[in-house]
Amino acid sequence: MENIGLDMSGYFNSLERFLDCPKNTRRPFLDQTRQMAEDFVQGNPNATSREVTDFLGDPEELAQGFLETLDPDVLTLHHRKKMLFRWGCVAVLVLALVSVSVLSFYLKNEPKTVEITDTIIIYSKSTEEIQ
Repeated sequence: MENIGLDMSGYFNSLERFLDCPKNTRRPFLDQTRQMAEDFVQGNPNATSREVTDFLGDPEELAQGFLETLDPDVLTLHHRKKMLFRWGCVAVLVLALVSVSVLSFYLKNEPKTVEITDTIIIYSKSTEEIQ
């Protein structure tokens, strides 16, 4: 597949985007699909990337067909973890934004206290020295 490998990268990127499943499930399927493409090219050395794409099928349909074979509980758990991660990121960002806002408000409204200390030294001459 070296001769059309670069032409197929867009196909495999699309396929991977449509595979909304755990990584340990997605990776073997992608490897198997790549192997099918390589086998097709070996059997058809003059095949174009379009012919390989037609052989494999639409990436969205291929991904959907694969996802339908998976255990629904595994997919549900994956989606929950992904959603929790997203909400966790949002919570951290909101917390950071609130913290920065409170800190900047505090620093802006904190009274500025400046203390200036001058020391004045007055030399006194003794009365004997003045005369």
